[in-house]
Amino acid sequence: MKINTQTLIFTTIAFLVLSLRVAKCQRIDTLVNVGSYRLHFNILKGEGMPILFENGSGADGTMWDTILKPLSDITHATLITYDRAGFGKSELDTTNDEIDKHGIINGMQGLETGLAKLGYHGNMMLVASSFGGFYAVLYAARHPVNVKAMVGVDMNHVSWFTDSFVNAEMTERRKNAASIKSTNLAYYYQALNLRTIVDLLRKTPFPAAIPAIDLVSAYNFPDSVYAARWKVSHQQFAAARPNRESITATECGHVIFRDNPLIVVGAIVKAYTATMTESAAGYDIGKRFVTYSIGASNDQKRAEVAFRHSAEDLVSWGTALLQKDSTIKALEIFKLNVLLHKDDAYAYEKLGEAYEQAGKKGAAIENFRQSLLLKPDNANIKSRLQKLLP
Repeated sequence: MKINTQTLIFTTIAFLVLSLRVAKCQRIDTLVNVGSYRLHFNILKGEGMPILFENGSGADGTMWDTILKPLSDITHATLITYDRAGFGKSELDTTNDEIDKHGIINGMQGLETGLAKLGYHGNMMLVASSFGGFYAVLYAARHPVNVKAMVGVDMNHVSWFTDSFVNAEMTERRKNAASIKSTNLAYYYQALNLRTIVDLLRKTPFPAAIPAIDLVSAYNFPDSVYAARWKVSHQQFAAARPNRESITATECGHVIFRDNPLIVVGAIVKAYTATMTESAAGYDIGKRFVTYSIGASNDQKRAEVAFRHSAEDLVSWGTALLQKDSTIKALEIFKLNVLLHKDDAYAYEKLGEAYEQAGKKGAAIENFRQSLLLKPDNANIKSRLQKLLP
């Protein structure tokens, strides 16, 4: 069949105009009473099955802001983010100071109550990052019929948390409990519930019938043993069922949606369209994603140019070298970072970590102290210093 050139051009332009349409959506920013406290929800209202986002440890729903707009424009779905109790704008239940009363079960019950009050108690897709993986697995296990798909973004898998690691972590966290509690009460409860969370998740497998795409970062822990175990835990999760797919985010750190938003948006779109029975709707989403991908590729290139030799770039470079056991080279990169960014607490923190890994205790202490001068409320550095000091 012969196609008229003008018709083809007109059709292409019309497609691009339609594809670039910004989804008209209503934003709901609200606090919902879930019992003895209120949870903060931020919802981009759309059509079809909602997508619920689970945050990383200590983070609130704003961590997803960079990818929400493109996802809304592409899928037109309702996107739900929220802040866990005590984080972001959410309140903390102050009627009970017992640690186990602020655990993951209580958090899940609060989430379920809030979603039900907002009218979201039907089918759902989950997206989870880091610590949020625990919540996503638990939610899916409690709602195996309603959860239709999940995308993990370097999410926690309980198989990574060995007994020796958890025992060592709990010893340190109990030792520093008072300092953590005075700095961040919500994180205090989360930190001291680690053993309970791990024990529960070991008995709560992700439902076999739910398809999942599991993104795993190329660079995560500076400790090579931890890093290898992290990759193995993700491989095991994906290999356990034929409806699970593992994708390595090349040259990305733990926060994959910051390092490569395109791969995260693509994985979510892929998982979402796979749940759709109406092929026409899925096809439209696919077209909008293609348009987004073209623009996002250019945006990513611009961001890469701006990123080069920034503090974040040097930290990523040094961390990658540490994972390859190139400690001497990593130290030089972290030294350069401190030289270029003298007022950056994180630069001194990473240099301290590198010195600690290299066995140079004095230099590690010096840099951790400098980091604390710039950021006195860093509980992690306080804990590291206490371990290093005589």
